[in-house]
Amino acid sequence: MSESFEQRLREIQHERQSHVCIGIDPDDEKWPEGVDYSPGGLLNFATRIVEATAKFACVFKPNLGFWAAIGAENELAKLIRFIKHEHGLPVILDAKYGDIGRTAEKYARAAFERYGADAVTVNAYLGTDTLVPFLKWGPKHAILVLSHTSNEGAREFQEAQPHPFNVGLFVIIAAAATKLKTSETAAVGIVMGATFPDQLKELDGNVPDDCLMLIPGIGTQKGDLKKTLTNAGKYLYVINSSSGIIHASRGRDFAEVAAKKAEELRDQINKALVVVSAQSIAPSSSPSYL
Repeated sequence: MSESFEQRLREIQHERQSHVCIGIDPDDEKWPEGVDYSPGGLLNFATRIVEATAKFACVFKPNLGFWAAIGAENELAKLIRFIKHEHGLPVILDAKYGDIGRTAEKYARAAFERYGADAVTVNAYLGTDTLVPFLKWGPKHAILVLSHTSNEGAREFQEAQPHPFNVGLFVIIAAAATKLKTSETAAVGIVMGATFPDQLKELDGNVPDDCLMLIPGIGTQKGDLKKTLTNAGKYLYVINSSSGIIHASRGRDFAEVAAKKAEELRDQINKALVVVSAQSIAPSSSPSYL
């Protein structure tokens, strides 16, 4: 069997000593001078960002919305090919797909065939059957299911405790989704925001100890890096930063500044990990949904 997504990610993290995921969300409100805001301009901008930052990253995560908004889907596919073939790094397509049946099958095909992504974010609000079409693409791919996101409004629904469970909805989703993974399916991970690091503790006993995890919210959203790393230590996680890296400068030096920010984040994570690894982690008292 060929190398799985998770195996590949672990190897890259070890080789590069990096847990950094760089979000490629090209925002017209933060656009740098000297670059056209057009489909071709987005590709030019993103390619320069990737060239400058790839050595500090273990994965890239373009957000489909920023590309589709100006009809740059073909350019996005070109960028993903560039990242994979020129830099040998996996790509997570941040699309947050969530539908059923044949529609979900088409979304899976779009993510993995049209765009050529290795992984994709998905929304399981409609139930776990929304995930099945993605799982069929096998272990070289992965899905990252929204569990507890990093936005301010995340608590409104995600921490609600539906009867008869005594845990938040985000725990129920994470547990149900990760149970679907087998040796033949795509990897199943979850999205957990660094802006809510305490909620990571509630996953203990509810998801696998080596659960794949995408953690956004570091940087512009000011998530707590040290507490996040303390509570996520045993998982296979990547720490995402998007605009805090790619839009750190609006000048013509945007790529160089992005490289510095990516390097800084990598080093901050690694330094924090040294401290965290020296600390003892108390046993979890979280209720188990499983």
